[in-house]
Amino acid sequence: MESLGAGAIILAVLWITCVVVSYILDRAPIGLGIISAAVVITLILWLLPRGHDPDDPYIIYDSAYLLRVALISICGLFLLVGFIVVGMLELFEQRRAMPLKPVGN
Repeated sequence: MESLGAGAIILAVLWITCVVVSYILDRAPIGLGIISAAVVITLILWLLPRGHDPDDPYIIYDSAYLLRVALISICGLFLLVGFIVVGMLELFEQRRAMPLKPVGN
């Protein structure tokens, strides 16, 4: 069994950091910027082609790479849309100020 590559570890650390910072800065407007930066970095890392060694004739190239990238990108897009919808619902939800204790009984 092969271990995780450096790219998967970089993406995991990037998104864990993004989620933690967004959670810490919940009401700050920078949270959306952090998520946007993580999306851009992820897309750049996904779309950059992997280098291969043209001198080695025994390398088997992955023929389903484009399909896998398309599937992962579509899933990521749906995840991003879901985060935006949940964020909009949280942002525009009506909240009523209520006292913590009943007053004057």
